[in-house]
Amino acid sequence: MREMLSFTVPGELEGCRLDRFLRRLLPALPARSVRFAIEAGDVTVGKERGKKGRFLRAGDEVSVHRIPDREDWLPLAGEVSGASVLYADDDIAVLSKPADVHTEPQRPMEKGTLAGHLLLLYPFVAGISGEPGLTLLTRLDYATSGAVPAALSRDAFGFMAREREKGRIVKTYACLVSGLVEKEMSLSWLMETAGGERVRVRKERKEEDPLYWTAVTPVRRAGGCTLVRAVISKGKRHQIRAHLAAAGHPVVGDRRYGAVPPEGPGKTRLMLHAEEVRFTHPRTGEPLRVIAPLPPEFEAN
Repeated sequence: MREMLSFTVPGELEGCRLDRFLRRLLPALPARSVRFAIEAGDVTVGKERGKKGRFLRAGDEVSVHRIPDREDWLPLAGEVSGASVLYADDDIAVLSKPADVHTEPQRPMEKGTLAGHLLLLYPFVAGISGEPGLTLLTRLDYATSGAVPAALSRDAFGFMAREREKGRIVKTYACLVSGLVEKEMSLSWLMETAGGERVRVRKERKEEDPLYWTAVTPVRRAGGCTLVRAVISKGKRHQIRAHLAAAGHPVVGDRRYGAVPPEGPGKTRLMLHAEEVRFTHPRTGEPLRVIAPLPPEFEAN
């Protein structure tokens, strides 16, 4: 953690936004460090709390009281209650992530992440990747449970990263959604993921790349809800949640996209579970399919 930094805005940077000014003067730090420091109130301009969109004037005094260094974002090794290994060999492991756990650190020096659990089990992955997610190959939202693959060798990491970019790591999710879904759906609406916490679905426009479509199949009715399976390949942030909400069937427990639990807010988890992951094994070239069993709350619906 860097502390007590001071900068005077030079004339040539007059009119620069505060966040861009700090990123320019601190190029060794990740952009998330600048965002975190500003949002935490650790950056001031003169005597005022800094805002990322503030435009600076020549001569302004910018003070940074604390700002995370790059290594502060790395996961801390530690056991995560409820996490387990679904499959492992010399090249690949598939972990089971419990709900209400971050896949990778979202704040500096964060404990209790799935990446930290991976590091505890396989300390050598820190030498393969020094990024916050280490060698985890997919990311699940905090409230989502299920299968997350990870590479255990440098060659496997390179191969799987390329497969991911090609949309060849295919994920199947179990979702309990509001309303009755009577037939299969292919949701191909364009999604805008830049900026903000919510994803915007543009129903008037179609996504040209089918790697960003969501295939939905009903499984069974559950009262006024339906258990469905949703399949994505490459995927975007919140893709399944946003697509299903736009289709009129938000995931139960998803307060961000409009479906609180039937018995009231906070009484039921987000009913989204990464049930299956399929990909080509990096060493054998054979297809590999790993299943994360449904949590009890899904079986009860």
